[in-house]
Amino acid sequence: MRVYCFALLTILLVGPSAYSEEVDHRLITCRAFLQSGQANMAAIFMWLLGYHAGKTGIIPFQTPPHNPYGGRLGTYCAQHPDRNLIEASEEILSALDQGL
Repeated sequence: MRVYCFALLTILLVGPSAYSEEVDHRLITCRAFLQSGQANMAAIFMWLLGYHAGKTGIIPFQTPPHNPYGGRLGTYCAQHPDRNLIEASEEILSALDQGL
């Protein structure tokens, strides 16, 4: 029983610190976005949509077959890997708003 309590206490005290690394999404580059893996790219993509919605009050979302945003973001990032991801995303959304 003592071993069990000690193990539980260790997990509770050490566990959260193992995952407490913060990521500043404002500093993510297109390269880091593309190299982050499929699951992380999806999470960052959803974060970007929420970020833009918070700034503009408009959720830039359409169903996937009609939404060129994701494809354009991936293509743009492949061509400009050192570009800041948020700036790239804003540029793409601006072009989409203008019908380009």
